[in-house]
Amino acid sequence: MALATVLVCGGCGGDSRSGGSDTDTDTDTDTDADSDTDTDSDTDTDIDSDTDTDTDTDTDTDTDTDTDTDTDTDSDTDTDTDPICVSIPNWTEHTVDGAFVGAWSVYATDIDGDGDMDVLGAAYLADEITWWENTAGDGTAWTEHTVDGAFDEAASVYAADIDGDGDMDVLGAAGIADDITWWENTSGDGTVWTEHTVDGAFDGAFSVYAADVDGDGDMDVLGAAYDDDDITWWENTAGDGTAWTEHTVDGAFDGAASVYAADVDGDGDMDVLGAAYYADDIVWWENTAGDGTAWTEHTVDGAFDGATSVYAADIDGDGDMDVLGAAWNTGAITWWENTAGDGTVWTEHTVEGAFNGAGSVYAADINGDGDMDVLGAAVFSNDIAWWENTAGDGTAWTEHTVDGAFDFARSVYAADIDGDGDIDVLGAAYGTDEIAWWESDCIP
Repeated sequence: MALATVLVCGGCGGDSRSGGSDTDTDTDTDTDADSDTDTDSDTDTDIDSDTDTDTDTDTDTDTDTDTDTDTDTDSDTDTDTDPICVSIPNWTEHTVDGAFVGAWSVYATDIDGDGDMDVLGAAYLADEITWWENTAGDGTAWTEHTVDGAFDEAASVYAADIDGDGDMDVLGAAGIADDITWWENTSGDGTVWTEHTVDGAFDGAFSVYAADVDGDGDMDVLGAAYDDDDITWWENTAGDGTAWTEHTVDGAFDGAASVYAADVDGDGDMDVLGAAYYADDIVWWENTAGDGTAWTEHTVDGAFDGATSVYAADIDGDGDMDVLGAAWNTGAITWWENTAGDGTVWTEHTVEGAFNGAGSVYAADINGDGDMDVLGAAVFSNDIAWWENTAGDGTAWTEHTVDGAFDFARSVYAADIDGDGDIDVLGAAYGTDEIAWWESDCIP
């Protein structure tokens, strides 16, 4: 049984480690059993790749970008230009695709280079990696483009300029295919794709991300494999994505479900973060030598039950990277304060302790007040929600529902989809096969 299956069905009464190869990832689109308003985004041990993984270098406290080469096009939540909302945002739902079977992961970036935000998705049951062109530029019309229609058990999607030619390429992780793959944006406008395998034997590939791990100026690739229990990065040896050298960060990270990269200790290089569903771990690995050749493990939380998603952002506004996590089994959305600023000491803060089936976590300045708010997707609660950083330092949170009936909400992301200067929200719903975005009316 694949890990995603376990996440969707809550264990299904058997040993959840029985192997991810049986494509019977019967993630049971029969979202029935989980109808128990359990809104977990990672459906029980599902590992959210959404690695969401922001690369904003501007004041966006997004953790990775200082060294990420793709940050320039990563349309993340740049808080420096967001307007301050005169009231709590209201949300208007817009469907991008209502028949994306087993919608599992969502991301946004400018794929065709026309200056607006397009949307990407991974469909777990349809085995698809797809992007939707923001045809009118304001999110009112979408044109579907298939990147790969036979990517078996597509679980994670991300985008970065892998070959260094100035346009956005696409990355994916596939659990049954055991693949970490990137697709070259051959024509630069997303109409033609050339497939390149990074690793075709990454057992139970579940999460993918990209960052400049070795500091040589090009994009490397990171992955989490829940069957192999691996957190791995692949060195972009030639700098153009044609050759890859594998480096293991941790080969015994039980149920590796999510991977991310950020400068956690503030020394100027990229460190790696991971969430392990079976080990109940949120961990970061220090890039000891600065070039990805040596790693020192640091535990953020070793009892985070069913850890499925990890992210990093400056939650308290003190200039260093804090860590966020989603726990599938307990329904917790949590952030850990980087107390000393170098990742050696962590103070736990609960954002929400009853977000049933929490599977995805992200951070962005939703209300434009200059601090980081938190977003989450919960599979069993069927929720897409955001928590307002009320005091601005992460000590107080006010919950706001974006959509409380988004069936089996599996993934959440945020970007300015309609180009009006405020931050909108995106989600993937496994239960309704839907990719959707919610328009914010934040502009005063």
